[in-house]
Amino acid sequence: MHEPCSREHRENHPAVEEKPKPPKNSISATVAQPTLSDQQHPAKLSDIADAPEYKALLQRYPDMEQYLWNIATATDPPKPGHGGNMARKANQPWTQEVGMTNAVQLVQSIKASPGDVRDAIREFSDLVSIFKTRMQAQHEQLQKQRAEEDAQIISNLLRNEKS
Repeated sequence: MHEPCSREHRENHPAVEEKPKPPKNSISATVAQPTLSDQQHPAKLSDIADAPEYKALLQRYPDMEQYLWNIATATDPPKPGHGGNMARKANQPWTQEVGMTNAVQLVQSIKASPGDVRDAIREFSDLVSIFKTRMQAQHEQLQKQRAEEDAQIISNLLRNEKS
């Protein structure tokens, strides 16, 4: 479902860039070897689409992706010649904040509506919370593992220095 409109959405809402890793100095580069943490990739929230729980939600609520798409596109600027968005006043320019306000208003109206739409979005929100908790746990585990690897590298350097 990567249509021109999703390309437009990505252009108006670019992904958050990851901070560049500091360059390794020559000492650690010669001592360090590929580690498990280098081989694992940190989870991203976009990985939720591959989660079995998400796929189960799609089976229960086949229209859920359309609901999510409607929320995502509520954040987009209005197309030229089309009326304004929900939160935009006639003379107010579009900003990302206005787009987010539009999406929040749409989510609030969905939460107030009865039926499958509300249930699908509520369950998706719960899944996002669970997924974020998992991501945090993975991040903490990777930090712990990197600290252990750093301690081992320092220990090796000190041992090599004494030799």
